[in-house]
Amino acid sequence: MIKTYTFDDRFDVVRFARCAVSVRARKNVSISKMDALMILRRSFELTDNRQYVVLLVVDNIMDITADARYVLSSSRNILAAAMLGQGAMDEVLAAPYLRAVYPGEYFTDEVMALRWLAVMHDLVCADPVPHTQSLTVDLDPFRPRRSRVG
Repeated sequence: MIKTYTFDDRFDVVRFARCAVSVRARKNVSISKMDALMILRRSFELTDNRQYVVLLVVDNIMDITADARYVLSSSRNILAAAMLGQGAMDEVLAAPYLRAVYPGEYFTDEVMALRWLAVMHDLVCADPVPHTQSLTVDLDPFRPRRSRVG
């Protein structure tokens, strides 16, 4: 099931698999720290609070502020990022994310980017359970059970 979220009429954040999203700018934009935080928040919500891989299409991104670069490259919810662009300028824009806390690669071919993301997901995703889910125990599982007879 594909879920899409558009905010500020500038970005489309699309869930295209259980733990995978794509982020595309609809028009030429500069990404601020607030934009970066919103992108991360919406991506996490779309994946039902799971860590995810992301395809970031950089062709309509003109600039990313230093604060936004820090936010995007240090996110703990991103398992891996593939940056998709069309040329040298896009590759320069994507370069800081190749040194992020998660694996990242730059691609000019979307099929190759998606294949790489699938492999990376399988390698690094250790927990398919929503990461904000907590288990509560109402009964002590180690307490001796009482006999029902009697």
